[in-house]
Amino acid sequence: MKLTFFFLVIGLLEVHASAIGQVKVVNLDVKDMTLRHVFDELKRQTDLDFFFSNRELDMNSKVTIQVQKTDLMEVLSRLLGREYQFELLEGMVIIKPVFARDSVQVKSITLRGFVQDEKNQPMPGVTIQLAGTAVGTATDAHGKFAVKIPMLKGKLEFSFVGYKKQIVEFTEKTAKDTIRVTLQEEVVGVDEVVVRAYGTQNRKEVVSAISSIKAEDMKELPTANLMNMLQGRVAGLNIINQSGAPGSASVVAIRGFNSLLTDGASDGSPLYVVDGVPMHSFVSPVTGTNTMADIDPSMIESVEVLKDASAASIYGSRAGNGVILITTKKGRVGETKFSANVSYTASRLMASPLQTGGRLERWWEIQNMRHYSAPGNDNTIPGLVYPMSHSEAYKKFGEYDKFWGNGHGKVNVIDYLQDSLNPFFNNQTNWWDYAFRKGEITNANLQASGGSKRFTYMMGAGWFAETGIMNSSSYQRINVMANLSATPSEKLRMDMQLYGAYVDRSRNTRHALNHNRFEHMTVQPTKQSTLYPASREGVDAWLDDMNKTVDKSDDLRGMGSIYLEYKLFKGLTFSAKGSVDYSQGNRNTFTPSDLDKINHENKSEGNIMRSIAMSNEELLRYKLTLNEQHNFELLLGFNVERNQTYTIGGWGKGGASDYVYYYNPDLSVDVRDYGMLVEDWRATRSYSSSFTEKAMVSYFGRFSYNWKQRYLMEFTFRRDGSSTFGEANKWANFPSLGLGWAFSQESFMKWANFLDWGKLRASYGTSGQVFNDPYMAHGLMRVVKGPFQGESGITAGSAISPDLTWEKSEQYNIGLDLDMLNYRLKVKLDYYYKLTSSLIYSVPLPETILLVNKRTENAMEVSNEGIELELEADILREGPISWRMKFNASRNWNRFEKSYSKRDEGGMVIGRPLFGIYVYDAEGFYNSEDEVPVYYDIWGNKKYFGGVSCASPMSGKVGTYKIKDLNGDNMINGSDMYYAGTPQPKAHGGWVNEIRWKNFDLSMLFNYELGRKMINAREYTISTGPKFVDIANLSYWEKPGDHAKLARMGTATDVMMDSNIENVHAISLKQITLGCDLPAKWAKKISLKGARMFFTVENLFYLSNYSGANPEVIDVYKGVDFGIEYPLPRKMTVGLTLNF
Repeated sequence: MKLTFFFLVIGLLEVHASAIGQVKVVNLDVKDMTLRHVFDELKRQTDLDFFFSNRELDMNSKVTIQVQKTDLMEVLSRLLGREYQFELLEGMVIIKPVFARDSVQVKSITLRGFVQDEKNQPMPGVTIQLAGTAVGTATDAHGKFAVKIPMLKGKLEFSFVGYKKQIVEFTEKTAKDTIRVTLQEEVVGVDEVVVRAYGTQNRKEVVSAISSIKAEDMKELPTANLMNMLQGRVAGLNIINQSGAPGSASVVAIRGFNSLLTDGASDGSPLYVVDGVPMHSFVSPVTGTNTMADIDPSMIESVEVLKDASAASIYGSRAGNGVILITTKKGRVGETKFSANVSYTASRLMASPLQTGGRLERWWEIQNMRHYSAPGNDNTIPGLVYPMSHSEAYKKFGEYDKFWGNGHGKVNVIDYLQDSLNPFFNNQTNWWDYAFRKGEITNANLQASGGSKRFTYMMGAGWFAETGIMNSSSYQRINVMANLSATPSEKLRMDMQLYGAYVDRSRNTRHALNHNRFEHMTVQPTKQSTLYPASREGVDAWLDDMNKTVDKSDDLRGMGSIYLEYKLFKGLTFSAKGSVDYSQGNRNTFTPSDLDKINHENKSEGNIMRSIAMSNEELLRYKLTLNEQHNFELLLGFNVERNQTYTIGGWGKGGASDYVYYYNPDLSVDVRDYGMLVEDWRATRSYSSSFTEKAMVSYFGRFSYNWKQRYLMEFTFRRDGSSTFGEANKWANFPSLGLGWAFSQESFMKWANFLDWGKLRASYGTSGQVFNDPYMAHGLMRVVKGPFQGESGITAGSAISPDLTWEKSEQYNIGLDLDMLNYRLKVKLDYYYKLTSSLIYSVPLPETILLVNKRTENAMEVSNEGIELELEADILREGPISWRMKFNASRNWNRFEKSYSKRDEGGMVIGRPLFGIYVYDAEGFYNSEDEVPVYYDIWGNKKYFGGVSCASPMSGKVGTYKIKDLNGDNMINGSDMYYAGTPQPKAHGGWVNEIRWKNFDLSMLFNYELGRKMINAREYTISTGPKFVDIANLSYWEKPGDHAKLARMGTATDVMMDSNIENVHAISLKQITLGCDLPAKWAKKISLKGARMFFTVENLFYLSNYSGANPEVIDVYKGVDFGIEYPLPRKMTVGLTLNF
């Protein structure tokens, strides 16, 4: 609170600064010092510029003076004598002789004017400077300026970030007119500044693989998650939206997947750094909310993706999966500017999948009846046996359906399937209408920024509310942010950043995001069908499951940091930063008693998790330039972090009422059996809690050198120590080296007139990855009930791993940057190879060791190798229409390289990608009984190959898959499955088009993925448990010789067959936006500085060869579509932005 008060006082004092700005006192104690150095010292103390003519003053003359707290004008008189006069004017001191040598007194003139952009919009904040001097001013909020110039002719320079500098000559006559200047937008070239770890860097000097996305590229997309905005915009950054649920998280991977998803280890996500502070980012295990969704995308200025080790290794043990830097908006000098944005979004299911109903469903039922074969008990042998013929079914089980001609009796359904007078005969209910609805999003935010030379500020507040397209799903967020910066003196700068967010989320059903939306959409009469005049029991149960179950969660997030920077002397700066990141998640679920079909008890469950991350960081930075050729930069840093997490949870059954969502054990309901109280049936309850803590200490540094920005070198080093690792491996070192050569600056490249800039980059570095479980290396204890003579005891829960250490990544990168045709075409090409070793895995142990059978060790290796391409082209730049195109493509080869046993392990095959799909080799179908390999065991049980019962779904029957025995052991089991591909895409990328005409603009973002292997499990399980999918184009085996897609109806077969694999390619129009900027003269009439209207459609369409729904939502780790994912909605947004 005291610091906040301090920043407010600084801002108020600055308002009054102009009234006392004329009083300047200085201290001098010099002997035989040149006037040049004396003026440098005066400038340092007063923050004023001194304007004079070198013809009038000998700057090499030496003076001696000693004064304390003396007025500046008096000091100047003592230094220069009475022959000179002094005038203090707008931040500068004009020094001129009382009488000029030509006996003509020097005069000053005042120049006035107006600055606008190419759209005739006024441009506030444009810098106007007298060429070669520090004399100048800036335009006001209306683009106007007035500046007093101590000469009668010269040149004025007009400059603004993102626009070409313009020079205007003036004379004494110019003062009588109004100067009108139109600035043209700058073609972004190599002088662009990019954000990097612990600072910024000129693009010319970058030797690492960094991709940058500005706020302008991410605006007007109706999403609460920043990661969704980055999808398809960065080469090597793969973002997959596996759920369309409000507030859900995306899978984010930089340059491939390198996590084994071991419990307690890293999940493969990159490190997020917000305004220089590593963010405590995760998907909450309590609420399931992605904490990245706490950040309002409208308050972000830019995002940088650090992809290679040279860029990321300075973050050491947390950078193994890459780093994403997020920079929020800051205040700027000038009067207060307000920006308000409001939008409304309507969302719908992209497409209702074709479904079975009416006549088609009736046909399917009839066919299924005809081909159904049910197993039954045979008293002579244990277990179930499938009848091999209709007559066998009748003889053994006394069941033979004469109507259908098979061993299956369902006479009660015949009338419903044959009676055309039945009103349900050709009914076709669209169950999707019951499950889904029109979703809505309301988004509003207000931002204010401004300030003076001494104090700047940016403050914002936002509200985001979304109701999902699936019933009972919603997400709301309220957030506030403040970025304050004070410069009390030329040497000292103080920043304070505050951010707060509150999130309220509801989810549908007790199945959370993975609700099987087809759970009760079957065509079986016990559920709900379109054919049978059954009661609404089935659909009511399904709707109750969605609507009666209460599942609400809320998250509170607060982040704050204080930054102090002090310039010790020229080029040397010391800074210190302290930050706190606090989050709390609460989740409460309630299931009413009528959804418990067995015990009829309601259930209330609650969980709370609190987490706090604290860090302090000190930096020492030194910059030096020699002879305007040799550029040096040295950075040294120290960081300490501490994290604490506390969780508490419990549940209770048998609450007092279904209308009271919280559980009180004193009010639990007694359970009676035939009127007798049964004490053991009282409501049960459970409680658990945990507390974890970890700390890390880091030392790091960076040294950069370049000669004329032509030959570049950068070396970084970090040493991390963490409490989570074993005693022998608490510390680790992470170095990197990057080299660059701007070959376009060489004399032998002068012939290449088309080449504006060309640079080769090469880097090598190491980084690491800590694991999430802070006690994995130390071993855990557990309480075992009853093994010690009936008493409970404490024993080892997990083995100690004293040698457990960091997961390490080594990465090589070679890059090429080309800017051509006057920066019309930009090309960035990168090749990389990354080896991630010491991956954490649970290694089996002899069962007699420490009562545990596994120990966590650094046991695996994974590699990622790939090529990335980024293109940016200004196809049309001059003229009334502008067209900018951006394209990126990534090809990654992921390989499992090594295991602890030097063999394949747990579904991971050496030389193959992680997360492979393993299937059986199906060689067609069994066409006759003679083809089915059947034998009898000693008990007379009929067996298929070596051990599979004929009653098993994997048993061989006529019309089922003929599965190849790959290992030749006469058994069909998991050992006969082989690797058939990976759900990871072979290639992915995006294509952006930005077109502008007058005040209108159109932008389109396409996203594509190629070569994902998938299995549509919904389609291939329809033969045994039909769900509402389209079966019109499915073919079933019916007779010998059929080349069908599926086995015969009524048979249960494993979906993991090689014939079911699909090689999926998909491209989608993720975003299209049409915007219109209100003309300046119209905005001015309604007292606005600017206004913009826009219309955006997200997920307009997708094109894919996949047989199911949108393949993007399918699990990228498993690749099997069970139809349980929350689909991605199509969103249509209208919005308005006002600047005032």
